[in-house]
Amino acid sequence: MAAPTELIEMKVYFEEGIPGFLDLRFFQIKQQEKDSPFFLLVSLENPSIEFGLINPFSFFSNYEFVLDEELKGQLSISEETAIIVLNIVTIQTGGELTVNMMAPVIINLDNRKAKQIILNDDRYPIRQPLFNLQPKVASE
Repeated sequence: MAAPTELIEMKVYFEEGIPGFLDLRFFQIKQQEKDSPFFLLVSLENPSIEFGLINPFSFFSNYEFVLDEELKGQLSISEETAIIVLNIVTIQTGGELTVNMMAPVIINLDNRKAKQIILNDDRYPIRQPLFNLQPKVASE
């Protein structure tokens, strides 16, 4: 899996949409700043729909899985294809940030095709804690 070295800002196409948003196919992906692990995915068809994303390898060094041949064919991925793997981040009640490790977004950077896949791997939860934004109360 290629690690991009330039700031990413591009339109991407989800042929099957994103689970829960199957009617939305065209998105703009924006990296927050160069070399940042944080991204934003905004629907071009409904700009009120947006997702926070992270590069999971920046936070979870043991995260790994194999792309099956069917997915490689759908996204036209070969050994030379530049791809990026991102995961959706959600803010839970109470301010905790969680990452959906079970359903990464795979993007072919060469042709801009994208797909969110569901891993058949119980090592990866749907709500993996990333940070907790709750303020800590100082003890007196």
